[in-house]
Amino acid sequence: MSRKLHLRTRKLHRYLGLFIGIQFLFWTVGGLYFSWNNMKDVHGKTLIDKSEKTFAFQYNEPVRKLLGIVNDPIEKIEAIVVNKDSLLRLHTSKGSKLLKLNKNHYSTQKEITKEEVTAFVKSRLKEEIAIKEITFLTEKDISKGHEYRGKPLPAYAVHLDHPTNTKVYVHPQLAKITTVRNDNWRRFDFLWMLHVMDFETRDHITNWTLRIFSVLGLLTIFSGFYLYYLSSPTIRNLKRKIRR
Repeated sequence: MSRKLHLRTRKLHRYLGLFIGIQFLFWTVGGLYFSWNNMKDVHGKTLIDKSEKTFAFQYNEPVRKLLGIVNDPIEKIEAIVVNKDSLLRLHTSKGSKLLKLNKNHYSTQKEITKEEVTAFVKSRLKEEIAIKEITFLTEKDISKGHEYRGKPLPAYAVHLDHPTNTKVYVHPQLAKITTVRNDNWRRFDFLWMLHVMDFETRDHITNWTLRIFSVLGLLTIFSGFYLYYLSSPTIRNLKRKIRR
């Protein structure tokens, strides 16, 4: 019985190891990459200055009048400078709006232009980098696996002429950089996809594929422990001593 159990356990361990060995390799390589990587570089903070250009503004009569026509409750006001223009970014309970200052008078501005996006991104870079291309993205351009998934749309993708192949994404209606993507992040994202085994959104870590492979991984480990128990000379010697 012991020999049959030994052979069956060895066979189970061998096939389990063959079946999930590649996934074990992905988990290990991913863990090494995550733990040894510079997260500031992954998030693009090595190229982008975190601070926005701001200015002090007063609640003068034009501002009060303009704020008075905003129907939704205002939760936060940010005074920013974009391409030498003074803007107020209003955060309300139902979204955000932009107000533009022109000779002490604010007017509504639905979104910043492509030229303003270019100047805005250049003003946020820590060093002077040329812009290779700018594209405008809407919902139809974003798939589940797109690197800009889950972020506010529409957006401008500003492709920098840099060895890291960095793209800076700007929301024109917020006049704000929403995220930065580079080759380091893309490698990180690919390994994370393999790590959590969610091949679409990369965010669903409770998927059944990961659950099944985790259980099979435990079976592989426990079968290895059991094989050691069955084949270890030390264990056999202990058993003989106990019988005596």
